[in-house]
Amino acid sequence: MADVYYAVAGHPVSHSLSPVLINIVAQYLSAQTSPNQRFKLIQTDLVDAEYIQDALAWGYVKSIPQSINWDLTGAPFGKFRNKALMQKVLEATVDVTASLDGLRKEKFSKISASLPFNSKIDLPSKSFPEEIWLNLTTPLKHQLKSQAVVDFNDSSIIESVNALRWDGFGWWSSNVDGSGVARVAQYFGLDIANGAVIGIIGGGGAARSTAKTWQQLGGSVRIFGGKRDITDFDWFVGEKNEERICDLLINFDDDTIPSDVQVNGFIMKSRYHRIEGEHQDRIDAIGDDVIDGRWLLAAQHLESWSQLWAPQFTDLLPSLDLLVTMLINAESVLASYS
Repeated sequence: MADVYYAVAGHPVSHSLSPVLINIVAQYLSAQTSPNQRFKLIQTDLVDAEYIQDALAWGYVKSIPQSINWDLTGAPFGKFRNKALMQKVLEATVDVTASLDGLRKEKFSKISASLPFNSKIDLPSKSFPEEIWLNLTTPLKHQLKSQAVVDFNDSSIIESVNALRWDGFGWWSSNVDGSGVARVAQYFGLDIANGAVIGIIGGGGAARSTAKTWQQLGGSVRIFGGKRDITDFDWFVGEKNEERICDLLINFDDDTIPSDVQVNGFIMKSRYHRIEGEHQDRIDAIGDDVIDGRWLLAAQHLESWSQLWAPQFTDLLPSLDLLVTMLINAESVLASYS
């Protein structure tokens, strides 16, 4: 059994749903594996940090100076109330084995396309007795530059890291933003390998990861402006300010949708916001024509497990629609106690 210490680090992180996802997936995977293969989450933390050294320091000492209030409960993270409510979440999701009808896309629920990774990297094929897993968010993604970290999936080339693993011997890094976008796009029916066009606004770490992964998969990338310019990078192969038509549009800067861009397929939100209302209201909110950021968050989380944390159990992970279903159930439980 692997004892796992997990945190999501960045600023701000008080809104994060990642602690819910890590607990749900660990519970689900434990039910699919033998006792000696299971993951025990010893600790889950929110690390409010503006500098990467503070996030890595948590990895070594496994504690934070002061707990922050979690938006989902209004209570200090890691304290008794949050631990009790997380147990309620696990009790509410342990028996969920089927996706809600409003979330399930039968035709696209099985994703088969493989993503190109660094074949020179030989990831551990097993979990070690004690591991440290980290997800990084703004403003930490671009700050990790160290030869002591084994770079997986070209995260150093795009200058963005959002997933880390310490296996007891060393640090491994990856960026799962782009593969998460690709997984959601394929789930909703886009054929990237046959040239599907993604329109990107923005040039930060998530946008760079998405552009690189999309072009590696054989799709076309069009840049429709943003605060930073992806085209400055040598690895970028794409089109800037050409025909403003795409199959998928994602704005990494904010939630606005340009009126002069024609979207033939879907619009995907890069962020997720709090949803108010009853359980059905939550289902309706993420099942409309604009793909809610929860789909992307769930896909990125599955990619963290599949790529970096436990690649030996990729085939045992929950499907994307099932994980989103469990996430909605979890949010409903937490809202009922807030």
